[in-house]
Formats: sequence, structure tokens, C-alpha cells
Amino acid sequence: MRTVEEENEIILYNDENERIGEMTLMKMGNRIVITHTGVAIEYRGKGLAKLLIEAGIEKARKENLKLQATCPYAAKYFRVHEDELQDVLK
Repeated sequence: MRTVEEENEIILYNDENERIGEMTLMKMGNRIVITHTGVAIEYRGKGLAKLLIEAGIEKARKENLKLQATCPYAAKYFRVHEDELQDVLK
């Protein structure tokens, strides 16, 4: 599995180079808003959405940006991991 950052999204590819997931981002000033996270049905339940969220966190840290989410999955992830994400949460 690998993630690739493209304009306004992070794409998840499997080992056969098939697109199996994505996370949509909106950059607004000094923050990134995660608006959608999705994984193909046959790949759900394997922690792959978490890989997308972690790629977004890494991007925020590298670019010194803050994170917010309108995506329910990302918002829940941020609430659960709030203590370890203080440096990137708005």
C-alpha cells in the first residue's frame, strides 16, 4: 500500500497500483480541512482509512498547518487521538 498526494487529495493505491481509497482536502489559509475519506468496499475494515488520515497528519506537520475535519471518520479519529495531535489540531 502507498499513498500519493495530489492536488486537494491523498490517494491510496494497493500493491497492484489500483486506486482503492482517497481523502479529500481543502486548504484554507494555514489549515487543512479533511472533507472526505473513503476506501473501496472490499478493502474496508483493514485500517486503510487510518493510513490516509496519518498521511494528512504528516502533511500538516511537514507544512506547519493545522487540521480540521468535516469528514465524520476524520473528526472521530481526531477526537480519539486528541492528546497526541495537539500540535496539528486547530
